[in-house]
Amino acid sequence: MAEAFATSVASKLLSKLGEYLFAPIGRQFGYVLCYKSYVKDLQNGVEKLETARERVQHSVEEAENNGKLIESDIKIWLESVENMAKEARILIEQGKSAEIACFRGWLPNPMVRHPIGRKVKKMTPVIQGLHDESTNSNFQKVYYENTPIGILPATAATSTLRSLDKKEDVLESRASITEDVIQAIADDKVCVIGVCGPGGVGKSKLLVDIERRAKEEKLFDVIATANVSRNPDLRRIQGEIAYALGLKIMDEETARGRANLLCKRLESDSKKSVLIILDNLWKKLELNEIGIPCGYDNKVRGCKLLLTSRNR
Repeated sequence: MAEAFATSVASKLLSKLGEYLFAPIGRQFGYVLCYKSYVKDLQNGVEKLETARERVQHSVEEAENNGKLIESDIKIWLESVENMAKEARILIEQGKSAEIACFRGWLPNPMVRHPIGRKVKKMTPVIQGLHDESTNSNFQKVYYENTPIGILPATAATSTLRSLDKKEDVLESRASITEDVIQAIADDKVCVIGVCGPGGVGKSKLLVDIERRAKEEKLFDVIATANVSRNPDLRRIQGEIAYALGLKIMDEETARGRANLLCKRLESDSKKSVLIILDNLWKKLELNEIGIPCGYDNKVRGCKLLLTSRNR
């Protein structure tokens, strides 16, 4: 029994010894004998990685063209890919010299193949890891939304209004009208507010005061302003509203297409309160043609509307 036990222990020791001795030796021989397959694996990995890099780079360029800000991890990934792919390409080029054999072409030259094969073998999983990163959900959106001009920051100072009111000699009548309009736009039951009066009485200046108050009191998440004028330019009006919303619509050639995009944006984000100010109306304006959603009864949906006009 003792002999059998000793034999078992010796067998295990020899097995472990062989594992620790021969595995590293086999790995070193692999750098020479399996060199071609190692290089091929690396080359395939680099090609896949560069294809992924091109796809991500296209998304980055499109986002930058639209004024978006690129996520920092995307920038770091692109830089890492560029550096590692360059290093891998150099290794692959160096590998061409390793094709030179010794002993009259019968055997591979171990002095050349071994160091390159070792580097190639270790670099392949790094390249694969970078490629795997590009398939993560984080890479589906390479940018983050910068704050559009009409979207109000959460940290608006409420004391600014008082200081401005002291600096500005606001007429008592204008202040009274401003207060009435502020109360109206804050009323959940009111969706359209109109300010009427002849030219030159200060309607546009009144809108400036109202917009400032609405921002200071954080009544809305987004405020969009457009000047309609005597001869309305539908494309310009749509563009001014879309710009405040941070929405890209100007690539759409048709007015109806731009209107549909605006309408979908206003109706889809019910969590954000939106005020649209249309200044200087001279005649009837079809809201649906702009992209402001409204029903058959002209009741506005998805936002509140503040208008100024010379006529009721």
